[in-house]
Amino acid sequence: MRKSLRLVITAATGAAVFATGAAITVASPANAGVSTVRALDAAAVAGIDFDSNKFIPPSGSDKITFKVHLTNAYAAADKPAKVTVRYLKVDEAESAAHTADVTQLGTVASVPTDNKADVAGSIPVSSSDKPGDWKYQVGITQGGATGDPTYGSWTPLAVAKATRITGANVDPDPVYVKSGKDTDVYVSFKLERGGAANEEKITDVRLESEDTDDYYPLTLAGLESDDSYHDSTSFDYSTSAGDWQLKVTVERGSKKYSFVKGFEVKKSGSTKAKSKITLLASPTKVKKGKTTKLSGKVYRGSKAWSKKIVKLYFKKKGTTKWKFVGYIGASSTGKYTKVVKPKYDGYWRTQATGTSGTYGSLSNIKFVDVK
Repeated sequence: MRKSLRLVITAATGAAVFATGAAITVASPANAGVSTVRALDAAAVAGIDFDSNKFIPPSGSDKITFKVHLTNAYAAADKPAKVTVRYLKVDEAESAAHTADVTQLGTVASVPTDNKADVAGSIPVSSSDKPGDWKYQVGITQGGATGDPTYGSWTPLAVAKATRITGANVDPDPVYVKSGKDTDVYVSFKLERGGAANEEKITDVRLESEDTDDYYPLTLAGLESDDSYHDSTSFDYSTSAGDWQLKVTVERGSKKYSFVKGFEVKKSGSTKAKSKITLLASPTKVKKGKTTKLSGKVYRGSKAWSKKIVKLYFKKKGTTKWKFVGYIGASSTGKYTKVVKPKYDGYWRTQATGTSGTYGSLSNIKFVDVK
């Protein structure tokens, strides 16, 4: 049975592709538990803990987080130790060492009795990186000291391969729905695991409209013992025509990835027109408290969509959900303008909702940097 889903506009950032060419969107939840990798010189460092999610992301970029536990954190209240973490990717020579991002300690009102403190940091990792044996080393510069850090030895860091969905297929494509008749739609794909079966799982499979709130859920039981997936559902004539997508959500550790593959739904004898909406932002860099102008044009077919009411959405940088901001009325020539005063760095997007005679559409995404 077809259900409704609240419209969520997927960010364009962090997109990648199926082996078959479909887009991937990615979400990054909070880190899971950590596991101690090794102990260093107890005179300065008690150890370093890495996030258990040490693997290549299937798309875009991500981070492998860690904490360094200092046992001699302060020479004085205003002289915290400085931590440097270097790392090598697969088969890199020491001369090519990269420096991880580390949030250094600040000054304190008084030195802790045990003189201990934790320093957090992260190693960036990209879908283009190779999995395998990476290495890292921790360096310490004691408070007030000058010169290069004192480094520990290089230590192996196993980075696992990415989890992927390959061979995704929706049959037929396009899907033609007819009045008074159900149309069977078949879905198949292959889960290529990057880790053990207990480390990752498929949590949702669905066919969803990109223009409306409609979707058809598929069963998780469609995943077979060899990690191939097969399932089917039926579309009826009430199904919204237009652009649809197969969406597969996979959880691995504390992270969640959504793999999508597009397809099209058409109605026999349908004369619905396609729509298009554009978006510009000027300026794209503004001082806090200042304004920027969002503008664009909405089309129905090849002509302006006169007097169309469009929706405006905003997504704060570092978050995953778009928020509805308000409505903007287009002119008789399809042009619309909205002056906004951004409070945060973030992304803007507009939507032309569909009607019985016209498909809906989403604009491109514009990033505005607030200084």
